[in-house]
Amino acid sequence: IDVDYSDENNILVNIQTEQAGFLIGQAGANLNALQHLARILVSKKNSQPIRFILDVNNYRKHRLELLKELAKDIAKQALSKKVSLILHPMPAYERRIIHLALADEPEINTQSTGQEPERRIVIKPVMVTK
Repeated sequence: IDVDYSDENNILVNIQTEQAGFLIGQAGANLNALQHLARILVSKKNSQPIRFILDVNNYRKHRLELLKELAKDIAKQALSKKVSLILHPMPAYERRIIHLALADEPEINTQSTGQEPERRIVIKPVMVTK
């Protein structure tokens, strides 16, 4: 287990294991649930908010890069086809990655739509009204 205290309000715990698939689960579902439980425990022990991130075999780091690439690829498709494209449902922190990856793209708008757990991102060229 690697623990990184990048500053006093951020803790990153990365677990290296051969049982990664079990801990991560399908599309990171188990990892998200474990992180949620860990955040509750950490917040009960601290008076100030702490950003706690749980990772397994650097899954989140790799997923971050994958999501950034996905955002750029989908944005290119939306621009070339001049249509809005809707991504599959994803957790809030993954939607945030998509929004941030495309924030500096002047020809692209992103917006989250729907209700949890089906909340998803719509990526559309600025000139498309639908």
